[in-house]
Amino acid sequence: MADQAQNLRDLMGRKQELRIISIASGKGGVGKSSIAINLAVALSRFGARVLVVDADFGLANVDVMLGVTSKYNFSHFLRGEKQLNEIIQLGHEGVRFISGGSGMGDLLNMDEAQRTALLSGLTKLDTPIDIIIMDIGAGINDSIIQMLLASSETIVVTTPEPTSILDAYALVKTVVKYKQSHPIHVLVNKADNRKEAVRVEDGFVEVVNRHLGKSINPLGLIMFDYEVSQSIKRQVPITVSKPGSITSREIEDIARAILEMPVSEETRGVLSRIFSRVLGGGKD
Repeated sequence: MADQAQNLRDLMGRKQELRIISIASGKGGVGKSSIAINLAVALSRFGARVLVVDADFGLANVDVMLGVTSKYNFSHFLRGEKQLNEIIQLGHEGVRFISGGSGMGDLLNMDEAQRTALLSGLTKLDTPIDIIIMDIGAGINDSIIQMLLASSETIVVTTPEPTSILDAYALVKTVVKYKQSHPIHVLVNKADNRKEAVRVEDGFVEVVNRHLGKSINPLGLIMFDYEVSQSIKRQVPITVSKPGSITSREIEDIARAILEMPVSEETRGVLSRIFSRVLGGGKD
């Protein structure tokens, strides 16, 4: 697996002005897809050109959450019927997305050739993109780990529930096993209160450091908000339907943290352009 992942990373490294952020979780139901969509909206508002890739095959629902009926999805690309540029669609706030296609069970375990074709296609997009957010399937399998290792960095989402924390730890442990230096952030979602969220976040970071010898970044906290589930039912992201809400501000804080955190030389150029567009008052 290590050699395959290195090949994928080398492929992505050829696109030096592209930052690929995978969002993953050890188990389902933690709000991973909602975070991916709303984070993309927040990043777009700050001037980044964002593409959300729904790589949660089998349970893909990004298009449903955006209220968009997708004519094409990943299956059309992997079968050679469409190019990636042809299946990109436009969502809220200028965010572009690629649908995974619900129920695509045959795509749950992409082989190396399919993964390479996907990542190669992402490096050759005609559409100008600064940040790709990969909504990766929950759990741990070869395809998921390969996709995480090929990305620039990974955000692991957990809730305060013990099972969610344990599964998130298992995911981090697996990633670290294959690449100790892979950048990992942890994000606590659906917490009842800030004290609980801080306790979970600090504890998770400490345990990973103590048992795995890995320093991970505490990225942010999102409290439980009934309006999030309502926004999903309305098929409009909460950052769009309730831009002034506490949850929207929490997500904006996370977006700021992502844009302001130190990055490698490969991604430094893209952030300079993003801030230049923000200060200039427009996007290209």
